[in-house]
Amino acid sequence: RRAVLNQVQMVSERHNQAYKETIQLFTPIDKSTSMRDFGSEERISYGSVLPMGPANCEPLSLVYASKVPLFTPEECNAVIAESEAISIGMGGWTSQRHFNHPTTDIPLHLLPETRRWLDVALLDRVYPFLGSAFEGALPDKRALRVADAFVVKYNASGGQTFLSPHRDGSVLSFNIALNERTDYEGGGTWFDGIGCSLPIERGHLLAHASGVLHGGHPISRGVRYILVGFVILEGYQNWAMRFMKAVWDY
Repeated sequence: RRAVLNQVQMVSERHNQAYKETIQLFTPIDKSTSMRDFGSEERISYGSVLPMGPANCEPLSLVYASKVPLFTPEECNAVIAESEAISIGMGGWTSQRHFNHPTTDIPLHLLPETRRWLDVALLDRVYPFLGSAFEGALPDKRALRVADAFVVKYNASGGQTFLSPHRDGSVLSFNIALNERTDYEGGGTWFDGIGCSLPIERGHLLAHASGVLHGGHPISRGVRYILVGFVILEGYQNWAMRFMKAVWDY
């Protein structure tokens, strides 16, 4: 369990120093705001687990996907367009931001239009979806807050084609598919606990407990774009560590 103890040190703004800066890009949820409920008919759940230890939650699914697109083709295309335009000015996409499992990406602090758009979308779509899906585990769904977000590019013709299995240093993670599945072969997010990859259509959202072992399934043709977000539960650092330990073996 030593690996567990090392990983759970990075699940909140208190433990991950980088989050203290990037979290400021995203507006927190107003505690008085009502949050839309996404019913079971609007989401698909994959697998269940009974967390061990004092995580204070019932058996719950740790991976969810939206049944319908939460984002329009126009919204998705705008994110891709800004990312590619910015990458040209930068001389390419970044690949050194994440030490252990780097992705070919552009962080949202370099994408002003996408950041402003996502800040609104988080409050009216993403947080409500996460809050509904994981309500049985979260002590306060209004404490959800993105700590880091970035656009990832997989390119079968000469770039990164996959991401090896890993665990994220947050409480929940999500990705939004930005282009059509017909644009590439393969792809999706691989989950060790499920034993397969879960591809989603453009505009759909896939969310999971950050501590489950997962990776980017290889593509063999084309280009795949996704927007990734790492979400913490602000002010619940000790609970976050217990939750990470509880889901570790899934």
